[in-house]
Amino acid sequence: MKKQEIVSVLSELHKITGFRVSLHGADYSEIAAYPEKKSEFCRRVHELPEEYRACVACDKEACREALAKRDTHIYKCRYGFTEAVSPLYNFGTLTGFLMMGQVFEEGDRARSFPLSDKLDACLCDIPSVRSDMIRSYVKIMTICAQYLTLSNAIPNEKPTVAEMVKRFIHENFSEKIGIAEICREVGCSKSTLITCFKRAYGTTVNKYLTDVRLGEALRMLRGGDMSIGEIAEATGFSDQSYFSKVFSSKYGFPPSEYAARTADSHGLQ
Repeated sequence: MKKQEIVSVLSELHKITGFRVSLHGADYSEIAAYPEKKSEFCRRVHELPEEYRACVACDKEACREALAKRDTHIYKCRYGFTEAVSPLYNFGTLTGFLMMGQVFEEGDRARSFPLSDKLDACLCDIPSVRSDMIRSYVKIMTICAQYLTLSNAIPNEKPTVAEMVKRFIHENFSEKIGIAEICREVGCSKSTLITCFKRAYGTTVNKYLTDVRLGEALRMLRGGDMSIGEIAEATGFSDQSYFSKVFSSKYGFPPSEYAARTADSHGLQ
């Protein structure tokens, strides 16, 4: 099944339910979704590194519950949204998950978390769905998951060394990681890691890691809710001074200037 066909299935499910529907690999990485963008509330929450990691951990735990039941699992996320996940299989081997969520069950409210005014305002856009309708929608989702399973929507292929390295970087860029830690994680030698990654992506592991960190830093700077020092720490840089030096080297001006430009509705395109 091609990605375009998968998105078509997700789109039809979204039209029926109003839920955001997404297809994930066995490693939990998102392969396709409809709508492609997450809700404004979730997007803003995910700009906060600690909250993002906590949300990912919550979803992974739900996936483990679904695996234990080998069936669709309904749960509430950390902010009280109702979500559901179904495991997908290829000839008996787990290949991924179908997830549906980002709505309130009628009568629910966001759980008690220290939210900013911006986040509070975004909650108004979250759909509210009756509990009986949620159960009906989940049944339809389960049927779609079975269809995707029978269609072998996700090939059962082992990721390459380069793919594992890339995934590890995106999941751990905020930590103090380097070549040695990545080698231990993917189980290969330094020379193999460097060669495979350069061949697959045309860049070095260290440069890719730095680019990911800078990309996340740009996103956080646009949010306007964190100081330069906080962003440096959250994106894995050793200190604010080094962060500013690397940022300036890539973009031609320091992060403080970018933050000021963004505040004036000007920034990098």
